[in-house]
Amino acid sequence: MTKSLEEQPGLYNFHVIITKDLEEDFRKLNNEMKSMGYIPIISKRRDQGSEIILSVIKRRKQKRFGIWVNIVLLVATLASTIYVGEGLYVSYFNIGANGPLQYFYGFLYFSLPLLIILGTHELGHYYVAKKNGVAASLPFFIPAPITILGTLGAFISLRDPIPDRKTLIRIGAAGPLVGFVMSIIVGFIGAYLGIIQKPVVVTSQQITYSINLPFIYSIVPWLVPKNVHPVAFAAWVGFLVTAINLFPIGQLDGGHVARGLLGENAKYLSYSFIAILIFLGIYYPSWIIFAILVVILGISHPPPLNDISKPKMKEITVGVIAILLVVISFSTVPISPAVQHIVPETATASLSDGNNFLMANYAPFSSENYTLKVDNPNNASISLQVQLNNIPGFIESGSINESLAPHQSRYVEIAYQLANDSQRGIFRAYINVTTSVKSFAYTRTFTVAGVDPNVTANLENPLFSKSPTMNISLYNAGLGDNFTVYGFNSSSVFTIGPTLLNYSFTNSITVIALSGYSSRNIEISFTYPQTYGGAVLMDSQYNAVFILYGPP
Repeated sequence: MTKSLEEQPGLYNFHVIITKDLEEDFRKLNNEMKSMGYIPIISKRRDQGSEIILSVIKRRKQKRFGIWVNIVLLVATLASTIYVGEGLYVSYFNIGANGPLQYFYGFLYFSLPLLIILGTHELGHYYVAKKNGVAASLPFFIPAPITILGTLGAFISLRDPIPDRKTLIRIGAAGPLVGFVMSIIVGFIGAYLGIIQKPVVVTSQQITYSINLPFIYSIVPWLVPKNVHPVAFAAWVGFLVTAINLFPIGQLDGGHVARGLLGENAKYLSYSFIAILIFLGIYYPSWIIFAILVVILGISHPPPLNDISKPKMKEITVGVIAILLVVISFSTVPISPAVQHIVPETATASLSDGNNFLMANYAPFSSENYTLKVDNPNNASISLQVQLNNIPGFIESGSINESLAPHQSRYVEIAYQLANDSQRGIFRAYINVTTSVKSFAYTRTFTVAGVDPNVTANLENPLFSKSPTMNISLYNAGLGDNFTVYGFNSSSVFTIGPTLLNYSFTNSITVIALSGYSSRNIEISFTYPQTYGGAVLMDSQYNAVFILYGPP
């Protein structure tokens, strides 16, 4: 190595001959000269026949901010993102003012997950920089209280020049890769919360924005939120930030990676990407503003200290993966224009009839079942709640709390399952249906009776028949009793004869007397052969004979 004359104050150039250990030798030299207050730079001088020149310059003293700046910016970003998160929380759950609680949930559901994504992104840079001997600051968060995100992201300040292209790729890719993984984790949590915590739809006019999901949501469908919970929105912001940071322009993370991969040729990729952003600005004007901002800040990327050593295959692979993340994390039109929804005006509901009777000691007929249908004819979503009363001795199912999309119909299967075979008597089910525009209340009455242990119909109880006309022999193996005749369900229309003078059973009641240890013949004829029905002969103790008819 030979020394040239000092070209300018504080700058010395040396002609050097490189060896196969150039990268390692230069690292050692850089570490030694750092402690002496100098910075070495090795490059080719094309104006001198591509000679290898080692330049040494005096390190300038840097004015560093105290950690209080990081803390102040973090607190300010917390405040701005909590404010945005509070609005997301209030609109998602449609709650009124509840003081500090709504700001706590704004922090928990949006500010915290978003800052975790941004923070781990920057700590990825910080850790890899430190590991490679490059001094770096702690993250500086950027508050943006007048935006829909509450922040413009975060950054760290590298306090040492980057030694070589390999380190440039490592540091540049570390943050986006870590932030990308953290966005996936937060995305899974947000998608799950969107299922178990459904949005409550407001009943007044509302303005909403549509977010367009990047390709990663197609690759990993479990990330797709059924409802955009504030946590899911934070994950979406994380993917968008990852994509923007990886634009291969200037000193963005992608610019670091591109410069490390392509060397001086990275500027052509930067120019191409600027052109792409301007083209996309036709559809989403914000990209033109971003492109102008990047041009003002600088498209070119300064070279590392050692711009001769090329990255190894490991760093090339990491760099290519990082650049490819732009493709799967980027949305050409991130947010669609606002849409004003029409105020929901009405809703309709109907509840089917069940059976009039349950059999306490016969499992196939031990539950009362109804089908509820709720229709939303509006152009906007409505909330839906179904609540059932608690009947002692029964297990009820069918209560829900969810929302109906525009023009959606919802069928809810409601059941009161008998849990106690000793239960007898008359019971009432109250089904309350509440939507954001209209409410409905239904009452259903049913009787729980036991299969009479002494009385049979054609030696069976219950008796099932596929014939609408039946000749039945009632036999009583116990003491005499009187049995009142009822219809098993609302569609049970039949006549009883002949000794009962062809008494037509609709809404009237008749009584059949049955002496002890005797039999009696009756005839039952169901009026509608295509309709399922039945007759119930029940005494005052809720013991009954069930005669059921089903079309063949």
